[in-house]
Amino acid sequence: MAVELPIQFLRWNYFSRLEAIKELSERELPEDMNLFLLDSTRHNPALCTACAKPDGSIYVNAKIVGMGYVLRKQFLRDATEDLSRHIEWGDKIIAESRTDEQKRVALSRYQRGGLLLLLQHLYLEPEEAMRRVDFTKMSTIELAKSRRQSSKHTWSIVQGNRTACLVFYRPPSVSFEVHGWLDVQEKGEYFDFVNAVHDVFHYVSPERRGMERPVYILNVEEVYDNSPTLEGFGKRIA
Repeated sequence: MAVELPIQFLRWNYFSRLEAIKELSERELPEDMNLFLLDSTRHNPALCTACAKPDGSIYVNAKIVGMGYVLRKQFLRDATEDLSRHIEWGDKIIAESRTDEQKRVALSRYQRGGLLLLLQHLYLEPEEAMRRVDFTKMSTIELAKSRRQSSKHTWSIVQGNRTACLVFYRPPSVSFEVHGWLDVQEKGEYFDFVNAVHDVFHYVSPERRGMERPVYILNVEEVYDNSPTLEGFGKRIA
């Protein structure tokens, strides 16, 4: 049975992202780039998967992914439509740019507008976040599936085993482990929403948007605080 991410985790992971996005939306670069890069670890856990091989041994894989959040179902459609309109606008202003400087300015406008939309729809103040965000789930895109050179280990594993965990680590001493099972979405509301959330800031050209980009929805079952503190060292917190 899915459980909600605990507030201890959300304070560190979700609400700190909210503050970081606010800062980034107000200036092109954060005041402290080193702190910004360190804090990006909230977005980039290791996704760990495993499966049994024909000889009975276990094959284990882990890769760093960009992991985000999804809205409750009743809020998905309106948000996706808003994000999609912004992406279409980005296509227009970037296509109209004739010089490298014009493209740089257009991309900067696009990214700032995307951040403002994320603050409007996904990264919200506490009361509204608890109402609209589904904190029993986390999400990521399988960007490697369409890459010819990729081993596609994760994609291969999830065809037979959907159990997975996320390991978050922020040096020097913050770590969380989130266990659950993966839903693989190749179409539908979650697929459209998660891809739009990615593209609304990380601009992707229209021709590349057609590439295969399945979405993994991690349904949360257990959360552990692995930080080397009196309260941590593998203590289950959800």
